[in-house]
Amino acid sequence: MNISGIDLNLLVAFEALNDERHVGRAARQVGLSQPAFSNAIARLRTRLGDPLFVRTAQGMMPTPRADQLAGPIRSALAQLRQTFEVPHSFDPSVSAHRFRIGLSDDVELRLVPLLAHAMLSGELQMQTRRLDWLFTVPESELRSGALDLAIGYFPDARQLAPGLVMESISKENNVVIARRGHSMWKGKLTLDRFTKLDHAAVIYRNQLWGLIDNELAARGLRRRLRLALPHCLSVLHAVSSSNLVACIQESVVQKFGTNLNLRCCPEPLGLPPFVLRMVWHRQRDNDTAHVWLRKLIANELGAQNRQAPDTGASSKSRKKT
Repeated sequence: MNISGIDLNLLVAFEALNDERHVGRAARQVGLSQPAFSNAIARLRTRLGDPLFVRTAQGMMPTPRADQLAGPIRSALAQLRQTFEVPHSFDPSVSAHRFRIGLSDDVELRLVPLLAHAMLSGELQMQTRRLDWLFTVPESELRSGALDLAIGYFPDARQLAPGLVMESISKENNVVIARRGHSMWKGKLTLDRFTKLDHAAVIYRNQLWGLIDNELAARGLRRRLRLALPHCLSVLHAVSSSNLVACIQESVVQKFGTNLNLRCCPEPLGLPPFVLRMVWHRQRDNDTAHVWLRKLIANELGAQNRQAPDTGASSKSRKKT
């Protein structure tokens, strides 16, 4: 296709409608009247030979062709904006920037107070989304711009895809929890005793087993996994109201376990600490809004880590590939 006939403003309109799924809101976002915006989308439909968006009860939903175009268009527009915008400091009190973060639910719990307070500045918006895989970087979504930032217990930068940037924030230990009065507290928690207890666990979607199960399987062992739940707070409540035990992040127990009458101890597998890392696309490396958000999050999680006992020192390392 000869792209010389495509007005870049049509791509801006496409991006806005893909974000908002509503013609009126998308038109306001790009500063057009609703008729002018509808005309722009109509021109792009004609140029590409596809409806692009179909009106439904849930709003203007993208066609498969629009889904295919969304990532590359967002990425191309982001590069153009970064190229032509005059560098300036980021002022959250006057900004209407929208951030999209992928993260695990335990990290979300630790960041909720900070994000709720920070988003009250100006017209800032924040949308968080749970990672599909706890230990896997959502590379395609970072490249396409569907996510600005991902935070999780990712492998180190040696396994990072080209074009992505990683920063280590803090370390996290897993501990075993049980309610006060549980028989587990009578004597030392050996690995043999651990495997014979009834367990609850946080299991992400598309995963049949958790990290603990994989570690045990590598040693020819298996635990009695009775209850798999998708959220760490649900696991805390399940353990506090039953004879189940669980292996879970220490920071979650420190923040929410006391009021649930829970006790914790080191897990018997001898796992190394998990390193919490942020990952983003290098296109956003020098974006002032993005830099502001990364510093805000790194300072918060790093401070929490320093205040928590026995979780190891926080680390700061960056690598671009």
